Amino acid sequence: MAEVVVVARFRARQGRGDEAIALLRTVIGPTHGERGCRLFALHRATDDPDHLVLVERWDSREDLDAHLQAPHVQSFRQAAGLVMEAPPEITILDPVPEGDPVKGAFAT
Repeated sequence: MAEVVVVARFRARQGRGDEAIALLRTVIGPTHGERGCRLFALHRATDDPDHLVLVERWDSREDLDAHLQAPHVQSFRQAAGLVMEAPPEITILDPVPEGDPVKGAFAT
């Protein structure tokens, strides 16, 4: 199994960044308990409170696919239209190990 990295960018509706964070927080706890979840971390842009980014690491594509079908993710998707401007921009990446394993590479 090859590790997978995901970057998901969200744009909250104008002035609704705090509501979007609250909604995303409902997914974080259950996701942290999922098989294969190594990282699921929410970030907010310093210059735009309505721009949010999730950085994820999964043990495998299969684990990511299972996550995307989980009930808490499906519930999030249904509610997201109320506070998000558009669907998230999701990029799925394969790690390219290089350098210090702690700073610049994921273990393979």
